[in-house]
Amino acid sequence: MSPRLHPIVPPGTDIGGYLVEEKLGAGGFGAVYLARRGGRLYALKLIPLWGLAEWAEREVAILLRLKHSNLVRIRGHGQWPDEAPQSFFIVMDFVEGRRLDVWTREENPSAREVVLKVLGVARGLGAAHRAKVVHRDLKESNVVVRASDGEAVVVDFGAGGYERAPSITGGVLPPGTPEYRAPEAWRFQQEHGGERGRSYQPGPSDDLYAMGVVLYWLLTGRQPFLPDEAAGVEAVLNRAPKPPQVLNPRVPGALSDVCMRLLAKEPEERHPDAEALCAELEALLAQADEPWDVKLCDAYGPDTATTIAEVPHAGEDELVQWLKKRKARPRRGPRPQHGEGAHAPDSNAVAIQAELPPPAHARPGPTTAPPPTRSGHFNALRMAAWMGLLVVLSVSVLVLVRNLMPAAAPVARHAQEPHSSAASLSPPAAPTLALALWAPGQEVAAPWMAPEAQEAAAALDGAPTLAAVALPATLSEEKASVKMKKNTGVSPGKALGLGVAACLTMACRGPQVRPTPPPEDCPPGAVEAMEKLGLKVEDERLQVTWSARGENSGRPLCQGRCRLG
Repeated sequence: MSPRLHPIVPPGTDIGGYLVEEKLGAGGFGAVYLARRGGRLYALKLIPLWGLAEWAEREVAILLRLKHSNLVRIRGHGQWPDEAPQSFFIVMDFVEGRRLDVWTREENPSAREVVLKVLGVARGLGAAHRAKVVHRDLKESNVVVRASDGEAVVVDFGAGGYERAPSITGGVLPPGTPEYRAPEAWRFQQEHGGERGRSYQPGPSDDLYAMGVVLYWLLTGRQPFLPDEAAGVEAVLNRAPKPPQVLNPRVPGALSDVCMRLLAKEPEERHPDAEALCAELEALLAQADEPWDVKLCDAYGPDTATTIAEVPHAGEDELVQWLKKRKARPRRGPRPQHGEGAHAPDSNAVAIQAELPPPAHARPGPTTAPPPTRSGHFNALRMAAWMGLLVVLSVSVLVLVRNLMPAAAPVARHAQEPHSSAASLSPPAAPTLALALWAPGQEVAAPWMAPEAQEAAAALDGAPTLAAVALPATLSEEKASVKMKKNTGVSPGKALGLGVAACLTMACRGPQVRPTPPPEDCPPGAVEAMEKLGLKVEDERLQVTWSARGENSGRPLCQGRCRLG
């Protein structure tokens, strides 16, 4: 920041008999300090003479014309230091309170409360217009709600003008905030922007249009023309904004009509002057009933979300566009406290230049940041999403490998070919995830083996038997094997689909366990076989459950249950 534009003024400095206490803030036209004299506080604006002397003289000329309780008042002016002056100072009343935008967000006013504040601004503008003064930069941050009586006070006439004031800038449009500029100003720029020496002269109707923009924001929480909708100035010139009652049904219809009249494209369609606006607002208050006391916006809740959605883009899915178009009423009022030690913001004492931050002595100190109550939840969701993706990819690879391996055909029960039991029970090396889900010795199908690939048992005496109960055959040297069919291959897309299906199957509560088959009558030769295994059969009606293991591997070759007699 340039020391020439904002010189360093330490506390205790005497400027024109006013002792500086602290710096309230700085802007493009100088800096504002809190000063004291005779036990009273004042706002002292310090404007450098270098390059801004004419603006300082114009502001003094404007303030000397203003005498109204809803307008800031001047108390003194001069140059500083006395010897070799470098700055121009203006002493004004220090309006202790909150800016209108801050007050609105913290209080969440009703329609009646909004009208009372707008009525105070309109009364102040009426007094200024009668004195041939135009504010030219009216907005929420240039209005202060006075703490002592709740009245709205218009401040910061640094960009203002008055009748027959000498021209300072060489541009077509005077200083101001674009979002609050009237359509006739933009039209003048389009028609005469290339003409040398032509400049637009704002009038009272420009302030009334800006008053309409302020009222629109108070009622709806948004401006009538958003920056991304303006596309230059076409929206301001050619498009009518949605009525406030359409955006917010809690806005009374009569008040919505007043706002739309202030935003009319032609000056003749607006109120003829601020006094006419005051009369209409007073008539509305006289007829206001209970709905006028309902808060205009929803209050903040513990799980408040963003209320204004993103702007949809062409080419997006219709559902996405619909979600982005959804808009709810804005939320205002005190935010809920999170955790112990959290404090709501205190009322701020706002300086006379409303765009400047509140004074340090009135600003709330540092507060304890609310605990991250939801960050842990979001981190858990993020971790779960990554784990789910990992499972899908792993299962997809598993299914792809399985389909690329030779697939087993149904068991040929009577084909006597050598078959290694160790090979059939050994898992492949690649799918490590499946190993965690299956272990030898469990009654669970191995994930890499098809159920029909298990060894088949041969009958002891040539009679057909079930593979699950023919114990002696499983211990013989020759094993019943299977015939392999030719692998026809599988596409990656099919493999991925199978992987997703397998992942969904894995979401069940328990493992896919093969149930123990129901008891059956033991086949011929079972008793002799059990006697060879050392099983004693004393009761032929006894239900026997058995499990035979291989000689070397120690793993169960098969399990079953039979009923004698």
